Amino acid sequence: MKKIFSGSTLKIVAMFFMVIDHLGQVVLKNGIILNAPYSMFTDEQFSDLMSAVNICHILGRISFPIFCFLLVEGFLHTHSLKKYFFNLGLFAIISEPIYDLACTGNVFSLQQQNVLFTLLLGLIVIATIRKFHEKGIISLVIVAIGASLSYIFNFDGWYYGIALISIFYLLHDMRMMKYGMSILAMFVCGLDFTINGLFDPYFLTSVFSLVFISLYNGNRGIKMKYLFYIFYPLHLLILFLVSILLIKTL
Repeated sequence: MKKIFSGSTLKIVAMFFMVIDHLGQVVLKNGIILNAPYSMFTDEQFSDLMSAVNICHILGRISFPIFCFLLVEGFLHTHSLKKYFFNLGLFAIISEPIYDLACTGNVFSLQQQNVLFTLLLGLIVIATIRKFHEKGIISLVIVAIGASLSYIFNFDGWYYGIALISIFYLLHDMRMMKYGMSILAMFVCGLDFTINGLFDPYFLTSVFSLVFISLYNGNRGIKMKYLFYIFYPLHLLILFLVSILLIKTL
């Protein structure tokens, strides 16, 4: 299969599905469903709205594994790891009040922290693993600590994100093993260990993200170094403002 996606193309794909996911959460759910008068919709219309939210979330599952993959690629090719840490940390802090506002309606909330913190922690994990020369037992301990911290501090994606980032790094050059372990992580982190879990649409779209990743050609593509950093808080702010406007018209 011809590898047609550069790093910048993958990033745009991930951003596209991320916007769909957040559109469902911020505009449809937080904006319309939670604020519309009960008499405004019939039961059928309300059911359709809920289905639309679920579809947005299902499609949105494609984005996260791609971002985890791109984080590892960035780590392996960066000219300045310190700058990589700084940019992720800075924009995680900048994005947090906007993320809280979009998700909870409050400027400050400890309910969940934005995904840039998850990516930052994942970066710390793989940088620490490399420092210890990727030794097996030590690597597992580092991953376990990172996964636990992501859960304790309620980072978006929790241990799922740390697991994927670690797999993409540790198995970087073992293509089939990398994809197999990624699928296993997606299944296990879905917490449905029955046969139904294998056909869960959230799991299936997560797995489908690996199709995009498998088409990565190793090229950087268009230089868009700060696009995602800026786009992440900006799109959340825009979606929040749209939801406010919709609420006022209800």
